[in-house]
Amino acid sequence: MHDTLLSVSYESLGKILAQLQDAPEIKASQTLAERVRNAISFHQQISVEVEAMRQQQRLVKQKLSEVTREPGERICNQAPPYNFGKYEEMRESGATPQQIYLATRADGLGRVESIAALRQLFQLSLPEAQDAISQAEAQFRQQAA
Repeated sequence: MHDTLLSVSYESLGKILAQLQDAPEIKASQTLAERVRNAISFHQQISVEVEAMRQQQRLVKQKLSEVTREPGERICNQAPPYNFGKYEEMRESGATPQQIYLATRADGLGRVESIAALRQLFQLSLPEAQDAISQAEAQFRQQAA
């Protein structure tokens, strides 16, 4: 939260300095114009350094997470890396999106993971994947009846 507030405040400072530079009072005074230009230059330099520090902080947090995480533990707010090798083989053998959807569900994948598999394996848009799922579920209901 503090990072967000700091970012907003820092961004606002940059906008204020830009507005000051365009003010007629500043343009009228060569000394004031030079001071504002120096302030803008300093602000830009600090912005680059702050962004580099934020990137380093993200990398350190990621490394710490990798070191302290149990094997196979899922990370909150991060998509798990999907390995759809089994389903790629099915696709290469001629399986349809509907067949692969049913296989993913039978293997215990959730709906989101199953949609991700269809989208990745068949380059489907989200509506196309949802349509394939609807067809698969309708076929499954017909076979079960």
